[in-house]
Amino acid sequence: MKLAIIMMISLTLLSTSVVGDSFANPRELKNIETIEQTNEYANYIHFQPEWNSYPRNLIVDVTTSWDREFVSGENEESDISKHGAKNRQNGLQYVNSKPVVAVQFDYMDCQSQWFHYAKTGLDLLGNNFALFNSEKIIKNSAYSDAEQAQKLENGFAQFVPICTSKASTNYEYEVSINDDSVGFDVYFVSSFAQQWNYFLFSEHFEYYDSEGCFGHNFQKFAGTCENVADTAGLLIVIPDELSRPMTKITVDLFEK
Repeated sequence: MKLAIIMMISLTLLSTSVVGDSFANPRELKNIETIEQTNEYANYIHFQPEWNSYPRNLIVDVTTSWDREFVSGENEESDISKHGAKNRQNGLQYVNSKPVVAVQFDYMDCQSQWFHYAKTGLDLLGNNFALFNSEKIIKNSAYSDAEQAQKLENGFAQFVPICTSKASTNYEYEVSINDDSVGFDVYFVSSFAQQWNYFLFSEHFEYYDSEGCFGHNFQKFAGTCENVADTAGLLIVIPDELSRPMTKITVDLFEK
């Protein structure tokens, strides 16, 4: 009788072990590695006649540094480092119900590390851009915060997505504009949908409101935003009052 009981207990334990393993996450059973990765790209925006900024142009120059997790031996070959983005999208888009011609690349594919092949050429334009000093934050002194809020009602917005292998992460960021006649607002938002909400459905516009996650009326701003979703990104909003033939917004994102 004792032997039968011992055998029954053993079979029960074995069954429990097998069932437990069967529900294990297959990813957890594989060798997950992490590499530090950088993605660089530049989006080009040409304002159409409906904008006060017509016929001027905007470059949004982005560098994202993050930790990419991958299964060892499976997808290292997908890394196309330094070969540039594969798919260019060039077409008419509407922002705040006004058209712009936008040239952008498949930067939202964060599975591959790459550097924009045209970025070096775009950087040559830096000779025409005002250089910022070492300060992390520069408040816009051209006009007041109240004027900024009014100007942005007819302004332009650009969503800049993050890259992450996590469901929730922390990001440090810096944003600057080389036109000292205007300021920008910046928000960490949950998704691209907030770009539409900002102008069209303001009652539904949401952003991460912790300290460091947003800034109003700056020419240079730096902050850290914690516990943001993997669909999150920066929303940068500027007035429709650009004065340079080519204005540049520089964005640096660092996953922490």
